Amino acid sequence: MDAVFIALFFFFTVVGFATFYLQRGIGNMAEPMRQFGLFLLTKAPAGIVDLFNDDKGSGSKTWMNLGMIWLTFAAIGTFLALWHDYDGTALDSLASIGWEYDDGSALSTFVDMTLMTGLTSILIGGGLVAAARAGAGRLASEANASLTGLLFSVLTISSMLLPTILGLVIDLTAANEDLLQDLFMHALRSFIIIAVMINVLLTVAQRKGDTISASNWFMFMALASFIFGSQFRFFGELADSTQTVWLGERMSQSWTLIALIFSVAYHVVPRAASRPIWSDSMTKASLLLLFFTLPPFMLSSADAGTLLENLGAILMTLALLPIMAGSVNIIMTSLGNATGVVSRPGALAATLAMVFFPLYAIGGYFTSLDVFIGLGALNDMATTVDIGFMWTVGGLMAVACVAESYPLAVDRKLASPSSASLSTMLIAFGSVTSTVAKLMGDFTEKALLDSGSEDVVMTDGGFSLTAAVLFYFGSIGVILLFLNLIRTSIGGLKVDTTVSTTSDISRYSMQRGESSIRKLLQRGVGVDTVLVVGADVEDDGGMTIIDVSSTLHNDEIDEFPVEKNELEMLSDYLAKKEMSIFEFFRSIDLDDSGLIDGYELQQALRSADIADLPPWDIAKLMEYIDLDGDGRVNLPELDIAIARVRSGVTEEE
Repeated sequence: MDAVFIALFFFFTVVGFATFYLQRGIGNMAEPMRQFGLFLLTKAPAGIVDLFNDDKGSGSKTWMNLGMIWLTFAAIGTFLALWHDYDGTALDSLASIGWEYDDGSALSTFVDMTLMTGLTSILIGGGLVAAARAGAGRLASEANASLTGLLFSVLTISSMLLPTILGLVIDLTAANEDLLQDLFMHALRSFIIIAVMINVLLTVAQRKGDTISASNWFMFMALASFIFGSQFRFFGELADSTQTVWLGERMSQSWTLIALIFSVAYHVVPRAASRPIWSDSMTKASLLLLFFTLPPFMLSSADAGTLLENLGAILMTLALLPIMAGSVNIIMTSLGNATGVVSRPGALAATLAMVFFPLYAIGGYFTSLDVFIGLGALNDMATTVDIGFMWTVGGLMAVACVAESYPLAVDRKLASPSSASLSTMLIAFGSVTSTVAKLMGDFTEKALLDSGSEDVVMTDGGFSLTAAVLFYFGSIGVILLFLNLIRTSIGGLKVDTTVSTTSDISRYSMQRGESSIRKLLQRGVGVDTVLVVGADVEDDGGMTIIDVSSTLHNDEIDEFPVEKNELEMLSDYLAKKEMSIFEFFRSIDLDDSGLIDGYELQQALRSADIADLPPWDIAKLMEYIDLDGDGRVNLPELDIAIARVRSGVTEEE
């Protein structure tokens, strides 16, 4: 018991200091630490990072690509495991190439490793997309993120194959095989995630706003839980401390996975719904309580005294609160714009995941409590609920990553939204129904065993067959999702982030001085527009282009009568609603990043019935407000723009 409390105290102390300085900054040490972190990401290991692409979004793309590969193998393995519960001789024809189906443990281990690796990888990729949007639009080192994603998968393969390879040379005991797997799966993986953590911290440190979004907080805590949990498991094995190993398993499995799920959900749903998070208090509750409780998933026997078991049971009960709070918060956010959420398959999948999440949590509570206190009567049911949770909630969140986060990473539109919607329905239907069928089989087998009747054939083969057939729909959904990801990566339409070069302005007047082609294009000038220097020109369409200075201030204000009208309407709207600029900014900052992009501004003007501007007009409006030219607007820039408009109106009056 002492080992658990000491480990938890160490974890919360380190994380507490880290979160404090993450929010407040480290003063004069910020720049040296940033340079040191960038050095670690770009130079270590020497020369290897240079082999990877450092283009925007490449790191997140690599994590999600590899995650979908593992998830596809996991889907096939899960189907085979369910089928072999019904018929253990189904693949005996493969005996000539070494296939041997003993008691199903090897296949179960394969499913556990591939499923956990796949979900962790794809959710980390989705979380990296959210972190990049909160920073400068890209990770601090995209190349390092790609390297860590690849190494994460390589270690999984090594942990699966190395004991077998070494077993051909030397006689390995089961304990030695477990130690090798612990070395590769836990100790070395934690060092990889440390690199990801540094990347995320450096990226988030580039944010312009003062607050860190909920998505990034969950990402930070997920990575911290994985790092400490993996180290606790490894050193606990070396020190033969079963309690430390048990704690490390909870941290690196349930804490990490749930935090990653919330990290993606808190980014995808508000953005798709064009609404801010429904409740800040629920966000804080789900964030804080999650890491002070014991989630009812993937539990093993505590093998401890009565005090620790009673405390664990209380914490497991309290663990339902953050899960309920987070799920309700996301669902209510999506209901703010249900039409917009339903029209986007990724957001719909994330919302459905939050609907099923509390149901699996309640089921996991009753089954895992039996496992936790060591009775063992519901072990099979607890395993079924765990697998069902990962495939239903985790599988739907994988759809959310592919349909919403992946297009942002590759700057392409989703290849087939209809296919993504079909994947959502197939994964949800297959996972839920197969879980129910398998639970019925487990319950029936337990009832027959408890009856003690020797005349009853104790088998759940029929239920396993039904579960396998039903999960077949889910495996097809995963394969369709993988194909959709491939099509998006290599054949999706490139997102056009530039301003169209066609225009109805035939002549354009500009003052002598410096300018750029990009600025002219952003102001509506086309390739065929005649540029007149030093004279006023009236366009055929009726809009007068006045003679202005080429300086940034005068050029920005005098050249945009349309944008100024929109801002005047926005100023009147704020005055009518008695809303401060800070409150308005918070309401339209959908991902809580402290910055708003053109899409968020467009949705805000549309929802306020101010204007429904096309993308090219939004680009010009953003150009007017964006003083530092980073492509996004922060609170001071919006405040200055509104102040300019209000000051101009006063002078005219």
